[in-house]
Amino acid sequence: MSDPIDADPFWSVVRRRHPNLDIALLPPTPPAPTLSGLPPRSPEPFARSHLADSDAVWARLVGHGMPQTATRWIPGPTRDSVRHLVTLTLDGVDSALGLGHLRGTADLLVTDGWRVFTPPTGMPRVTADHDGELGDEHLLIGYAPETRRLFLRLTSTGLPVDERRAQELIGGTV
Repeated sequence: MSDPIDADPFWSVVRRRHPNLDIALLPPTPPAPTLSGLPPRSPEPFARSHLADSDAVWARLVGHGMPQTATRWIPGPTRDSVRHLVTLTLDGVDSALGLGHLRGTADLLVTDGWRVFTPPTGMPRVTADHDGELGDEHLLIGYAPETRRLFLRLTSTGLPVDERRAQELIGGTV
């Protein structure tokens, strides 16, 4: 039986040039299911609940200000699902205050059961996710020093709706 690494044009060269490395090729990841297999749910109550959750997260992580709120539907993990995206922004935030909010955010999110990542470079931000019924829920909170804007984006887990309704919600053609 032939070794799949020897048949691969890239990895065969890597093995030949670096015989001290162990290489393992994994099978390709199976494609995501095209349909959720879950019964459709109504998007309106879900959106209201998700907006309330976003406000509660803002209150826990920031605790002040009246942020501007923008919402929209985006594609979900399957063709018959959508995600609800809420973005909260607060302008005119002092740099020390904005960065101060981010310092304690990771610990609070871990306490609440989120998986947290704080990128070491780039715009100051914290990203987090946790398991949901249909895909992960995602959170991004950051501070843009040049515009003095503190922002929080909460993306819901997937909401099963039928394919036609999903297209309507995200603004696609039916």
